[in-house]
Amino acid sequence: MFTFFTEVIKQDVVDRHGRWIGKPFDFVAKLDEAYPRLTSLIVSKGYLRKKYYMIAWNDLHHAGGQFQLKTPLESLELVASYREGNDVTLRKNILDQQVVDTYNRKVVRVNDIHLLEVDNDLRMAHVDVGIRGLVRRLGWERMIDRVVRTLHRHSRYLTAEKFISWKYVQPLSVQPLTGKIQLNVGQDQLRSIPPPDLSEMLMELDTYQRAALFKTLDPQSQIDILTELDMKWQRDLIDELDPRTTADLLERMPADEATDLLGSMPPRETDRFLQMLSPKKSRELSELLKHEARSAGGLMTKEYIALKENMSVGEALEHIRRTEIKKAETIHNGYIIDDDAKLAGMISLRKLLIESPEAKVSDVMLKKPPALNVGDPLKDVAQVLAKYNLFAVPVVNDENVMEGIITIDDVLAVVIDEVWGGR
Repeated sequence: MFTFFTEVIKQDVVDRHGRWIGKPFDFVAKLDEAYPRLTSLIVSKGYLRKKYYMIAWNDLHHAGGQFQLKTPLESLELVASYREGNDVTLRKNILDQQVVDTYNRKVVRVNDIHLLEVDNDLRMAHVDVGIRGLVRRLGWERMIDRVVRTLHRHSRYLTAEKFISWKYVQPLSVQPLTGKIQLNVGQDQLRSIPPPDLSEMLMELDTYQRAALFKTLDPQSQIDILTELDMKWQRDLIDELDPRTTADLLERMPADEATDLLGSMPPRETDRFLQMLSPKKSRELSELLKHEARSAGGLMTKEYIALKENMSVGEALEHIRRTEIKKAETIHNGYIIDDDAKLAGMISLRKLLIESPEAKVSDVMLKKPPALNVGDPLKDVAQVLAKYNLFAVPVVNDENVMEGIITIDDVLAVVIDEVWGGR
């Protein structure tokens, strides 16, 4: 049988002799199961300085619409607080709180809690995030139902409950003193949510919760989320991190994304972070920062697949598999560089896969591929990508030395920002 938190707290609590103690104020639950079991019932006493009876579930019998103690009233002791350890309480920690719905991938607010009664146990089965749950909380359910039924007897409001199964819920419980966030299960469910969806969820939280949730994620998830956010949100999150953590993220981020983030900082702050990075990463980002932000040089990344002309197709594939696939921005194309670091050609991964492993890369590559100069403006970048239907385009300097590549998603991000920012 199912019931709601708002209905259970209206029931009486009596001792073994039938003497009235009060009504339920709250319940304690352990979050160690898919559908957590309530472990204690709380009855409040007093108004200004409340004290509480904390009654273990094993000492209760729930039947006939009331809770009856197995012991006399005199066995109970009033306490000033009823929160214990890492257990959560329904009223304080779940009801009215924002939660992460990991199934529908959004942040919602809990209006009521749906409880399942099994034998003498009550378990949290669902959270109610619908308007009907809020109406029930306010005590208006019967009146509103009557009005809606009169106006539209088949209204979906009367039948469509907005429940989320507890196993898909992660409550956001921020510790005020430490700023740490507590989730009811491990991080696996959050990692399964695509970064764009998780980024949107973060934006629905207040600043304090947003930063707290972000800090709980592993570094790679943090990077994936940062690269999906507008620069303003990136800076807000970075400002909540200590400098060493920020430097570690910059070290791991794709070069073009890290450059954009550094470029948004004051020069002194940028220099400080560059000094904290590895020499190789620092040199790479310093070179990118020299270019105009809205030029080909400012948009490019130096993380691409580089191949040699004298490689066989088989050697090229093995090289990509061993050294390039993890660090490259995209693996759609490989770029052939000669001994002078000049761009000699381009070959798609698809072509490498269908050619004979013994064939020479120089014989099957596209010679003189479309390319951009580091100083070319954004307009030219977009035109080349569109004209040749490319996912990425190489960028060279005046001597045709390969400098990096620009991917289509980087260009789209700038264009979309221009369109929406101008509104």
